[in-house]
Amino acid sequence: MTHTSGARRMTSLEEPLADTLARWSDESLDLDKQGAYDWLCGRIKGDRVLEIGCGFGQSTAALNRQGKTIFALDNRMDCLEATRDAVPGAIYGLADIRQVHELLIKDLLEFAPNTMVLWLAGAPAESLPRDVPEQYAVMQYRLSFQQAAVALAAQLPSVRTIHLADRTAFPWAMKDAGRQTMAQLITSAVIGQSPFQVTVADVQFRKLLAPASSVHHAMPAGMVPVLGEATLHRNDGTSFNIDSDT
Repeated sequence: MTHTSGARRMTSLEEPLADTLARWSDESLDLDKQGAYDWLCGRIKGDRVLEIGCGFGQSTAALNRQGKTIFALDNRMDCLEATRDAVPGAIYGLADIRQVHELLIKDLLEFAPNTMVLWLAGAPAESLPRDVPEQYAVMQYRLSFQQAAVALAAQLPSVRTIHLADRTAFPWAMKDAGRQTMAQLITSAVIGQSPFQVTVADVQFRKLLAPASSVHHAMPAGMVPVLGEATLHRNDGTSFNIDSDT
């Protein structure tokens, strides 16, 4: 991701935090208007949801509209406060899932989520790795964050499915190849030795309109902005009913 400021090119490693937060807010509002969060909610069968990274609350509000019981985690207090104002009935926790405390595990075991969601993880410049080329920094950060989320879910036996979502772009005619690529990437770089699995059939895509904040870099001809979602299933020989009673 790149940004322009005057004639100078600004990289993802340089974006000021205030600009990042403003962009997150604008993009989440845009996605909500496009129905993206409602589409993601439609992929969830469970009724008790652990949300990793609630952002400014649009995704949490969509889960709430679907009648889900929500425990939302974020590592930013301003995001938690904004989301609590929008969805006061959810449970909230301030935490970095890459450094999970045993007290958080205790609280989550008591909550007993049957589904985890990690949608469109933010990648602020201060958190991006500096030991890889800039064009790979955001992807590496998001993969490591997803890996931490899967490791957390592995510690919670009640979690039967994990829903990962991110944006990408490709010619729409290549969507079947895109499903294979996404499933393979998650299997090799995210799931590891955890008790979860994903197949090509578990990956779906939805076309998006390009958000206003992305006009600084024109989409190449033939490329379509896409929201991808992958559903990971626990495969440890146990069985839980994750269908809502309602």
